[in-house]
Parts: sequence; C-alpha cells; structure tokens
Amino acid sequence: MTHKTGSITRIIACAVFKPTLEHLELGNRYPDLRITYLPSDLHLRPEELRNRLLRKMASAQKRGERVICLYGDCFPNIDDFCKQHGATKVPGHCCYEMLLGSERFQQLIDETAGTYFLERELILNFEEYCVRPLELHDEEMRRCFFERYQRLLYVRQPSDPDLMPQAGELARSLGLSLEIRDADYSHIENKLIELL
Repeated sequence: MTHKTGSITRIIACAVFKPTLEHLELGNRYPDLRITYLPSDLHLRPEELRNRLLRKMASAQKRGERVICLYGDCFPNIDDFCKQHGATKVPGHCCYEMLLGSERFQQLIDETAGTYFLERELILNFEEYCVRPLELHDEEMRRCFFERYQRLLYVRQPSDPDLMPQAGELARSLGLSLEIRDADYSHIENKLIELL
C-alpha cells in the first residue's frame, strides 16, 4: 500500500506503544511519518490526557500535518473527540486488544473472564499506577479490587527486559495465577498501514 501523499502524518501515541512502533520501524517505510508519545501515566488523569491530546493535535494541524491517534478508549467518547478535532483514531478499546489482536484478546477474555492484563509499563510502574491510587497496601482494598480476578496475564513484547520476577511477585501479592502471552504486532501494524 502506498503512503497517502501531500503532507506529514503525525501519530500521537501513548508511550505504552513506543516499543511496538520502534519494532515496526514504520518510519523506514513512510518517510513522511512523525511520532509523538505522551506519558502513559496520563491514564490516571483522563481530563489532563484529553487536554494534552488536544494541544498536540492542534499543534500538528497548525503545521499542516494529518493526525492519527493511537490510544484505546482512555477517556469517555475519545472516538467522537478525535473526529471532532480532525484526527483519526486507530480502532481498539484498549492497548491489550491492540497488542494481541482483537480475536486473540476476545478469546482470552472468553477463556477466563477474570483476567487482569499487564504490559511492561504497568509492571514497572504498578506501585505508582495502581498501588498508591487504589490504596492496595491495604489488604481489604486489595481484596475488594481483585476478588473477581483469577489470573494476571502479562502481554510480553519482544524488546521487554526480563520482567518475570516482578510479574511473579505481583501475582503472588494479589493472590492470582500468572500467565504470559507474546504480543502479536500484525493487528496493530495492519490497522496503521490502512490509515497511512
């Protein structure tokens, strides 16, 4: 598929996808492609995420760039928000669906409804992203949040360091089993190529 010509295309993406996009090396195939990453901890502050996205979109469009938004449903009505501001959102409800592919993600959910997904960013920042905001140091709070879960499922990407010790420790502390599935970039690659 040929690159749509005429201007720079700007992908504004959650930093969760940085290993993915670096692995895919889309810049080698699409020289007019530029990528901006926003910090993954903005998920903790949806209104701030919305505002940061809006500023980055406006800045790119002011330079005449076409904007693709690589996010899941990280704040309410993000699809409408992107349309309203002239950006195209990559289809997908969450980063895990994008990293695994929709069919495989759904199979895993159907197989064990009580699946708590993890990827590198979440494992490395679990204390900041989950433990402190949800007060998981408290045993009652931990039980309340995780009693319906049965397993932790770590979606491993090719460039990940060895996170098995940390993932295993998380599973033990939450009283859940741990499973690993390797990411399949073909789904997200195909979606991006369609948009490029």
